[in-house]
Amino acid sequence: IQTSDGVQKVSISKAAVGSSRIVIWGGAAIDPDCSPHPGTTLRVVTPPTHGEVKVVEEPVYVAFPPSNPRAACNSKKVPGRHVYYTASPGYWGHDRVVLEGASEDGHVRHVTIDVNVLKGSAGAG
Repeated sequence: IQTSDGVQKVSISKAAVGSSRIVIWGGAAIDPDCSPHPGTTLRVVTPPTHGEVKVVEEPVYVAFPPSNPRAACNSKKVPGRHVYYTASPGYWGHDRVVLEGASEDGHVRHVTIDVNVLKGSAGAG
């Protein structure tokens, strides 16, 4: 959804069991030769209330449609980012993280991630 201020809003839902670490977001800004596209940022706007989130620069797989010139990059890991969420020990219930991604050409995206933390079994997170 594009808002009147030009910010794209995205909402997704994830589930976690106990304090197991999960990937809640990931991606890469790359050029057609699979090299990183400069000038992109990703930051945590609203951290979770009942856990922690980490943005990690690491190789990721991408999935561009065949008509996209970057589709050749789909078969290998490329420079990118994963965002990991871990619930506080013993916590279960709802948590929320808001991320902001921006590119040097002025595109801004706010990503709201609702996390449903399920009770872990005995001995698990």
